Amino acid sequence: MPRALWYHIYPGLWSDFFSHLGFQVHLSSKTVRKTVECAARISESEHCLPLKLHDAHLHEIVEKADWVFIPRILSTLPRHIACPKLGALPDCARAQFGDTIEVMTVEVNEAKFPLRRSLCSLGRSLGARRRRVRQAADAALKKMQKRRAAEINSTRSTESEYFLILAHPYNLNDHYMSGPVLSKLDLLNVSWRTVNFSQRDIAPKILNWDACSIMYHTLENLDAGQCRGVIQLSSFNCGCDSVAMPMFQRLLREKEIPYMTLVLDENEAQAGIDTRLEAFVDSVEWKRKGISSS
Repeated sequence: MPRALWYHIYPGLWSDFFSHLGFQVHLSSKTVRKTVECAARISESEHCLPLKLHDAHLHEIVEKADWVFIPRILSTLPRHIACPKLGALPDCARAQFGDTIEVMTVEVNEAKFPLRRSLCSLGRSLGARRRRVRQAADAALKKMQKRRAAEINSTRSTESEYFLILAHPYNLNDHYMSGPVLSKLDLLNVSWRTVNFSQRDIAPKILNWDACSIMYHTLENLDAGQCRGVIQLSSFNCGCDSVAMPMFQRLLREKEIPYMTLVLDENEAQAGIDTRLEAFVDSVEWKRKGISSS
């Protein structure tokens, strides 16, 4: 399995499920600079960075396994839809790597049926007995829920005031993407929290994309007295974010909460990220103290 994109939407779920069924699971390495360089060479130039990284992770593992697993994700949240590119991933993998490796897939559509049903369907297609499949699905789902809870607890600040980090789960949970930003905030000695993607009971409003809807819902419920500012990590060429970000900006302007976006791409420019974060944190602090930035 590639350790990219959809892997971070359901943290640990698929590898746990296959392991419970007795399969040996091989994950690609974590994203590093070499991964990004490979992505720039082999992937379509118009793709967003997470899709390019997915291609690079696939490229690493295609000759190391008998099968590669890539789910067809149509929705990760009831009454919502996923980014359209997630639904085409198995087809894209077959088109690019089909001569080298077999692609295994299963449909994930939580707008129509629960995730457990997808897992059970996948397990039965592999010839496993129903009881063993149900046990594997339940165990994997339970582990994923615990993993998500641990992530929330580890990022939740104990202080009453904090910066909120907004990003799709595949940007947030890939340390190469989010790590430099979070580390810099730690160096600046500011408290931060990340958006919580374990939220389930959310009605679609002006946004019907699942992750974007969760982010919008989170911003709607922000307390301006606690949240000092919002920092969004967005991928270059992300179609969903290009529509959602103006809505986020308008909502936060009404709440009088400062908002900044950092666009992530193949170009590694830590100095630029550091400078923007420093300027944003300083300007928020000046505003709180009534100091003019001029």
